[in-house]
Amino acid sequence: MSGHFSSPPHLILGGDALETAAGLLPTLGSKVIIITDPGIVAAGIHQQVVDVLAGSGLPIHTYSEVVGNPDVETVAAASAAREAAGADVILAIGGGSSIDVAKAVAVVATNGGSIADYEGVDKFTTPPLPVLVVPTTVGSGSEVTKGAVITNHETNVKMIIVSDLMFPRIAILDPRVVAKLPGRIAATTGMDALTHAIEAYVAKGANPVTDAINLGAIEIIGKNLVAASKGDPDALYQMLVASSMAGIGFHDAGLGAVHALANTIGGHFGIHHGTANALFLPYVIDFNIPSAPARFARIAQALGEDVTGLDDIAAAAKASEAVHRLAEETRVPRTLTELNIPEDAIGKLAADALEQADLPGNPREASLDDLVTLYRRAL
Repeated sequence: MSGHFSSPPHLILGGDALETAAGLLPTLGSKVIIITDPGIVAAGIHQQVVDVLAGSGLPIHTYSEVVGNPDVETVAAASAAREAAGADVILAIGGGSSIDVAKAVAVVATNGGSIADYEGVDKFTTPPLPVLVVPTTVGSGSEVTKGAVITNHETNVKMIIVSDLMFPRIAILDPRVVAKLPGRIAATTGMDALTHAIEAYVAKGANPVTDAINLGAIEIIGKNLVAASKGDPDALYQMLVASSMAGIGFHDAGLGAVHALANTIGGHFGIHHGTANALFLPYVIDFNIPSAPARFARIAQALGEDVTGLDDIAAAAKASEAVHRLAEETRVPRTLTELNIPEDAIGKLAADALEQADLPGNPREASLDDLVTLYRRAL
């Protein structure tokens, strides 16, 4: 029953979440910079948020050039925009990329230098600027976590920057901003959230508090992911909430081999993080079942599978079947070939995955040969 748990972000949920956040902005600073991406601007979501936040009375500036799998250069450009605006509050609108850039900019603003200087755990001491987050996808959970993932092209590594000081101040879960989320994005980001919840539930750092949150997230995702991928607005909002729950559930429990494999192909080939997690999740579940059959049996139940009369191994197999089926029904990529990743890259990918920070949390020890085998299963 040992473990630890922390979740500082203030969550604001519901149809008036943006209005509530606008009322809180003046308590945090005097000028706001929004960090987002061109797609959010083109979709009209940026303006939708700005129109509400203007009620705060604060000046609002925008940096809208965030790229997928954001890199050190993106953080530097966004930091320059924040400095030019004189902003002392940062608000991210978007998925994990924009949120992670916002967190990184907040760190650099008060600690100086490049975000590459802070790779690792607790590498800075001055609290970052306050960060608020409006998540527009249903998977990263970054709005409630204490870290950021930023690509360093010099090393081909997705750097992980982690500190208890990095939690966003407020996460704003408003159904309006996900109501028209494209099905493809709902599918891949939703599978990302499912990956977080499943990996954290079986991770070595799991405890009773994280277990309860992760099982709740798995249950909501199992009921809503397919409908969300078809554009159902209520299902999309349910997935938004489940994504934050999974984010809260994994940052203390830890993750595992799915993230080790996924982060590596993201670093080398620029594959979207949710897409990569969705690809590897079913195969890693199959690999991990022997080390945690009772836990995977409970996951099967949370996903709505009937395990009556089955022993743990047979019930755990139902969890694998359910996740394979969700991947098929949401039409996420199932192979490395679909992502144009060549077979001859597997050796290097596996060697790099072996060094990933998430791997030690996996319930089953994974050797270099095991990682090679998992990559080959995904071909």
